[in-house]
Order: sequence, then structure tokens, then C-alpha cells
Amino acid sequence: MTEHEHPNVTLVREGFEAFRRGDTAWMDQHLADDVVWHVGGNSKWSGAYQGKGNVLEFFARQAQAMAGPPSVDIHDIVGNDDHVVVLGSASASAADGSGAEWKYVQVFHVRDGKTTEVWGMAENDAAVDPFLDGLPS
Repeated sequence: MTEHEHPNVTLVREGFEAFRRGDTAWMDQHLADDVVWHVGGNSKWSGAYQGKGNVLEFFARQAQAMAGPPSVDIHDIVGNDDHVVVLGSASASAADGSGAEWKYVQVFHVRDGKTTEVWGMAENDAAVDPFLDGLPS
């Protein structure tokens, strides 16, 4: 955390680190019970995952379907008392060697130190959706 970083920005930054480590205990502690995680695009993975259990199950299923979790680079994070916006790039690969790269934006709604809602959007759904659709469900 920098000296001037908003606590919600620190929370989301730590969440990305927990995701990279596969630290589901950290995520379980910092997601609201009624969290809603919106996955953009038009693939079979797109949609709204409601409730902490469903969100954590989504993360686990997607990591299992891919050759591990996506590689995520953060370009910038900005936030305030209610929202945090993350700009970055990501890449992922599947066991069959296929892969995709994309730029993304995620908007986090944070209340009382917990993520309550997330909206994720990829720069190029036309490239990402076919890769995701090719993954086992």
C-alpha cells in the first residue's frame, strides 16, 4: 500500500494477489455473502454469479478448465469509498495449448471491507469468447 492509497484500492489489490496464489480462504473472507460477480461477453461462462459460494465455485471451475488461473497484469487501480476500477491485461491457456490475451476493466463495489458486486469486461469478446467456449465446463 502506498501512503495515499485508498483502503478499498488496497483491498482489491490484495484480492488480485490472493487470486494469483489460489488463496480461496482470503477470498471467502473478503467477499460479501450476497456478492454478485458479472462476467461480460457472450461465452458459456458469461453471466451473473450470485452468492459467495457460487462465485468461489466459478473461480475453481474456471481454474480447473484452464491450465491454471489466468495471468493478470494490473495497469492501474483507482478507487474511493464505494468503487474500485481496475485496468489491466490478462492471458490464459488451456490444457490443449489454446489461449487468449485481452485487456480488461473490472469495477468493484466495496462495502465494509467486502466486495459486494463486480462487473468484468474484456476488450475483445470476439477473441476471448471462442477460447472460453472451447474450455470444458
